[in-house]
Amino acid sequence: MGATMVKPLVKNGNFLDALPSQATLHVVMLGLDSAGKTTALYRLKFDQYLNTVPTIGFNCEKVQGTIGKAKGVHFLVWDVGGQEKLRPLWRSYTRCTDGILFVIDSVDTERMEEAKMELMRTAKCPDNQVEFCGQRQLAGSVPMLLWNCCCQFYVVRCCSWLPL
Repeated sequence: MGATMVKPLVKNGNFLDALPSQATLHVVMLGLDSAGKTTALYRLKFDQYLNTVPTIGFNCEKVQGTIGKAKGVHFLVWDVGGQEKLRPLWRSYTRCTDGILFVIDSVDTERMEEAKMELMRTAKCPDNQVEFCGQRQLAGSVPMLLWNCCCQFYVVRCCSWLPL
């Protein structure tokens, strides 16, 4: 397999251990169109599933962690549209952020290569640190091991704490 492309956020520990309890963390949520970014954002914000429409531009919500080590931590989450025409703008949103979540629809196997290319493009920027989230519990989704092989690099960690 190839080299690890995702830099660990914290050496010898969980990235949640490094979360400050007082500050608001700025996080950008990226991924292909229809990957589930807006659904995830509103699930975090309102703790329920809402009907969503394709994002043209971005959505921005302030959410507060409610479980585990993220409890009480405030996140300002920018959900940026994933249409092909908007992807060149992603770099503008990722500057000076505390984190990037790259969301992948693991059921959409036909677009895995496209997701791989966009994830690699995002991860190559030296200022970016990418966490990996996938809708792994859905029937027909691609297992994490297969995703690692498809992308030809190891995913550093998987966000099982995201309650989707």
